[in-house]
Amino acid sequence: MSLNHIPQERFSYDAYIELVKQLVEKRQTTGPDQSSFLANFTALNLVRMQRIGKMITLKKSLLTKLSQLKRQYVFTVITEAWCGDAAQILPVIAKIAEANPSQIDLFIVLRDSNTDYMDQYLTNGARGIPKLIIYDVAENKEILNWGPRPKELQLYIESLKVMGLSKEEWIEKVMLWYTKDKTKTTQDELEEAIGTLQ
Repeated sequence: MSLNHIPQERFSYDAYIELVKQLVEKRQTTGPDQSSFLANFTALNLVRMQRIGKMITLKKSLLTKLSQLKRQYVFTVITEAWCGDAAQILPVIAKIAEANPSQIDLFIVLRDSNTDYMDQYLTNGARGIPKLIIYDVAENKEILNWGPRPKELQLYIESLKVMGLSKEEWIEKVMLWYTKDKTKTTQDELEEAIGTLQ
């Protein structure tokens, strides 16, 4: 897909954080499901994103790869404010874009108001988010996509589901995994992806 396929309704990372703040103040979230469950998750996710954004330090090897980029790229992330995985991963992607702003532009796109776009990037037939799509600006084409979460975590979730855990139970374990991992696995996988860029 080309850059022309990115939806017009998109946000910078800072604008997305502001949107989430406004929603939290109104006890709302993005998307059509305005349940108190998702509104509460959105408030929790805002705290997570702000905390991770402050504490994260990118690995030196990742910073080196970012500094070596010669071409310009657009990073687009499909997400929703209530998504727990996105709250853990989006600050890492934002920090990566921030590390080389002359070569990387980052846009956030909401899944549920852009389903045609989302449906190009299904995970096992599902609209799994967050999804990162990287475009080469000069060639006006998609180079790669990544997500919705690190492969190691995806396998862990599948094992939890096999054990018969409820959604609430495995979500709790997933958030604990992210806390213990401290963005390391996400950084490792994104470093590998960025290593394929020029």
